[in-house]
Amino acid sequence: MKRKVLITGSKGFLGSYFSKEFEEEEIIPISHQDMNIEDKDTIDKIIKIKPDLVIHPAAIRSPDICEEDKEKAWKVNAIGTKHLAIACALLDIPFIYISTDYVFSGDKDTPYTEFDPPNPINTYGKNKLYGEIFTREFCKKYFIIRTSYVFGEYGNNALTQIYNTLKEGREVHLSNYHFASCTYAKDLVRKVKELSYTQLFGTYHIVNKGTITRYDFACKVAEIAGFSKDKIIPLNPENFKAPAKRPLYSVLRNYILELYNMDDMPYYEESLKKAINNLS
Repeated sequence: MKRKVLITGSKGFLGSYFSKEFEEEEIIPISHQDMNIEDKDTIDKIIKIKPDLVIHPAAIRSPDICEEDKEKAWKVNAIGTKHLAIACALLDIPFIYISTDYVFSGDKDTPYTEFDPPNPINTYGKNKLYGEIFTREFCKKYFIIRTSYVFGEYGNNALTQIYNTLKEGREVHLSNYHFASCTYAKDLVRKVKELSYTQLFGTYHIVNKGTITRYDFACKVAEIAGFSKDKIIPLNPENFKAPAKRPLYSVLRNYILELYNMDDMPYYEESLKKAINNLS
């Protein structure tokens, strides 16, 4: 029997990947035009739809935009998530919330696991952490999915931005001192779908294996695509300027998946090659 799956941000980058992955189900795609999740009426609207599962990738994803418009960021990323969590609790259905590595401070020098305490250092990280808190507070059946630097061949994301910039022969300036994980959208949504069929509720880290800086990632894109690396300019603490502070080290480890013998996430280079082949 098909599940009725409501997906927020369905026209966005990650939402479109979820819609594709769950296409065999009865999809209820929700965009910002369809439903303003920061509005408290969202709860009643979702209850009337009666989905079997809600997947919530919609967010203001830019740390800098969140820093510049904090009130809007809190409304969308935290309060919007609260409304969805309450609706799922009242319907007694699973809620899948997509969170971020930015809930961590970056003070460690080894990968963060699900057992490490969050301590965000910017507004975006704080918004997303409160989304997690609301999810746990209201839902019994939830999956909190922390991921990082998600890329793909479709939509507006790091890979398509870097690829198109280098293809046009323009310079790209990227940090070479913030270390993180990265994640192929197709790998992420596949693993989330796998979890959605279980009752193994809780918090999960889902990233591809490997550690990158944004500069490293762009160099790997150039290498695979056959572009020159001359236009990739590394930024250091002296010349990296942005409104939002970034964690210096936010590498994630898929530790809960490891403990369940479910961590088949590939190394990022393998997935990046697949994505670039689809771009070419």
